Amino acid sequence: MFLRSLAAALLGLSLAACTPAGRTELIPVEGDAAVGPADAKVTLVEYGSPTCPACKAWHDTFYPEVKRDYVDTGKIKFVFREFAIHGAIDAGIFALARCAGSEDFYAVLDEAFIRQDTLVQAGMKGNALPELTSLGEKFRLNPDQVKSCLNDRNIIRRINDVRLDAQSKGINSTPTFVLNGTVLASNDWNAIKPMIDAVLTGGDVPAQPADDGHGH
Repeated sequence: MFLRSLAAALLGLSLAACTPAGRTELIPVEGDAAVGPADAKVTLVEYGSPTCPACKAWHDTFYPEVKRDYVDTGKIKFVFREFAIHGAIDAGIFALARCAGSEDFYAVLDEAFIRQDTLVQAGMKGNALPELTSLGEKFRLNPDQVKSCLNDRNIIRRINDVRLDAQSKGINSTPTFVLNGTVLASNDWNAIKPMIDAVLTGGDVPAQPADDGHGH
């Protein structure tokens, strides 16, 4: 009798370990996920993808400076606008970021950049769900919540709307940056930074040349 009871107890522990509690409540991000003051004089928008190698390079190399010197000091508002240029795998990551809420949206993207190779390979093999589930669990989204997020019609609509918005602006590659409404020809931070500084001191965003075809 004791052994049967113990076995039942152990089975219960095993099942509990396989089905994490997840979040008590999901409060998905609505609209743009921004960091920095809402009323900042300068808004820098990145149309980006966590599966884009160029976006990862920009994120790893330049974003820490952007965050430290411009966002955290209250100079600019920064928006990562989710452009699912690589289709379903991007959309899945964005869905998890939105479901993780405003407090964890950027943390999910940070982790997705770290896991970029694994996520891309899983997407190419048509086996992305386990990797997306693992990513979600890091941010307290249990497997059922992950599936719910991936099927959230509002999130899917948002991702489609961003694609249409990008196309209307002539944006077709990542990362592409928009400074106070002006699509920038360069995604090089060393070119963008002086433009931001100029606007902060009362100047205008310089006129941009025709699209140079920089790609993702």
